[in-house]
Amino acid sequence: MLTFSAASQDDVFESLFEMSLEELLNTPVITASKQAESLRNSNASISVISRQQIEQFGAHSLYEILERIVSVNSNYGVLTAITTRGSKPWTGLLQHLGLLNGRPFGNLSGAHNLYSSIALSSIERIEYIRGPGSVLYGTNAYQGVFNIITRQSKHDGWQANQSITVGSFDSQIIDASYLYKNGDLSTAINVLYSDIGGWDAVTTDPTTNNTFSKKAFQEEKTLHLDVNYKTLSLSHFRSVQQKFANFWDAPQANYIPWSKLHPSTFTNLTHQYQFDDNWQLDSHYTNIKKVMEWSSEGIADSFIRIKSPLNIRLLEFNVSGDLSDNTSLLVGAYHEHRRVYDASTIPDAKERYASIYAQIKYAVTPKLSVELGGQYVTSLKLINNIDNQSDFVPRLGLTYHLDDAWTVKLRHAKAFRHPSSGERTIETPGIQKGTPDLSSETINTTEAQFFYQTNEQLFITTIYKSEEHDLILLRPSDDPDFALENKNSGEISSYGIELEYKHQLTAHWYAEMSATHQRNEDKQGTKNINLSPNNSFKLGLSYDDSLWQFGMYLLSYSKYHDNISFDPNRKLVNPPANGYDWLTFKASRKFTVNTDNQLTVSLEIKNLLDEAVYQPNDTPVFYPINTLPAREGLGAFLSLNYKY
Repeated sequence: MLTFSAASQDDVFESLFEMSLEELLNTPVITASKQAESLRNSNASISVISRQQIEQFGAHSLYEILERIVSVNSNYGVLTAITTRGSKPWTGLLQHLGLLNGRPFGNLSGAHNLYSSIALSSIERIEYIRGPGSVLYGTNAYQGVFNIITRQSKHDGWQANQSITVGSFDSQIIDASYLYKNGDLSTAINVLYSDIGGWDAVTTDPTTNNTFSKKAFQEEKTLHLDVNYKTLSLSHFRSVQQKFANFWDAPQANYIPWSKLHPSTFTNLTHQYQFDDNWQLDSHYTNIKKVMEWSSEGIADSFIRIKSPLNIRLLEFNVSGDLSDNTSLLVGAYHEHRRVYDASTIPDAKERYASIYAQIKYAVTPKLSVELGGQYVTSLKLINNIDNQSDFVPRLGLTYHLDDAWTVKLRHAKAFRHPSSGERTIETPGIQKGTPDLSSETINTTEAQFFYQTNEQLFITTIYKSEEHDLILLRPSDDPDFALENKNSGEISSYGIELEYKHQLTAHWYAEMSATHQRNEDKQGTKNINLSPNNSFKLGLSYDDSLWQFGMYLLSYSKYHDNISFDPNRKLVNPPANGYDWLTFKASRKFTVNTDNQLTVSLEIKNLLDEAVYQPNDTPVFYPINTLPAREGLGAFLSLNYKY
């Protein structure tokens, strides 16, 4: 867990933490266009979380940080998930793309590894795009794209940031980052060990109406290595996650205690070649291996085996530069190879895809700029000799600076998600079958944004409208041997308004807040089909001086919607999914050990109002009940952080 460091200029870490809000807002962002640009000139609904904000408000896992972003919510359960603009948690697993220093961390349900397995001490900042991002990032960059940019050493020698956390729910966390630089060589070693004994996931036995609980435990082990030498960089990320993976809807006596084991390996090699002062070639090779395996402590393992290994190899090249003083260009191509092997209910499969993409930005006048992009992707080989499929996704953006503070941005973008080989071929006897000729899911989004920035304030209003088509959903099967099968059968129309505000009140006080209103409906006119709250409000307030640091954050959600709207046969077992107020508080005291070393003691309290949080069950195929327990109760955590 991250604890706090001094805000003084003699802090051993020369990072974004030392910057004012003005400097933070002027720090270039890279996720929206794969090129450095100011937040004001970036034509995307992008939010930035700095290292300073992470340290001020605290967290144990990445999902706790991401849920502070406007229109983003988290769901902690069988698979920790992030939702954006009211998307559903279960389908959202496949509709969000996580990037690690700009490289995709597996684009088949891969993002959720990062939600709890990355060392927070390694993060420099996070850039989060709400809405479509497929033009530059391909499949799964659908509802949201987040890019974790890790810390690099700024000067020669060793630097370390290490912390130990203990607390409620039998929690023990070690989070450490070690940086080294010597001339053109720099390295980073990031380590996370997290052992959460478990909070009580309380549900009801429908046969007796008595409540029972199961410990929602989680264990994470992560080693992340970065080596950079001149224009060559190598990154290797290895995590092993094991967590509670089941809620029951049958008599408690028949409950099978499933847990999930999820090892994941990410390796990336990048080379940059500078043709001249203007043009640059970036080459990437990325290899991802993931396995999801369920265990029942031996109770059902002998006759039920659930295992799903996945391997993705991605080769990508892009060239970027300026055509003139007013025009910049990015052109790229990639080849992707996917392999599923030794899975329990999915046959071995190999699929290959290729894509070309381009984005051009032209400054028509000093105030007006136009951005135009597109990606064409096609399959080269699909399983079972299925006919190859192609998609084209466009992007258009206009940016107009009204004056030195106000900017208007308009954009339209499309995104897609390829069906996985598993969705095409899964075959669980009597339960579920795949559909070979599935089409890609698509989303079209139109946005208008009003952007205001001064030295001390940032205010953004975004209005959006989205149309989703060909959503892949489990439906009753036409095959009498199976109950369900995957079908392109979903369409959703949604709209919303997002407000985001940040203000450096004084040299020591900082505040941020956001508010969202969203609505959605399917093609039959069923409203709020995604079950998400229509309204949310978030507020953070912090104080920081050379000795003390305080941070408070409130997440407030209106009532969720009942899943009976799309599951009329579900059982009413657990409490309804009422809205909740999630309040955290953190206090830290810093001690200078010597000129270069610092010790920080921190106390963090989560769920200060001790809310019982239940969220709608959007997986009625697996759990035909109304809600699932989603968050832990009141908890307190003590951290010791040492930096040198």
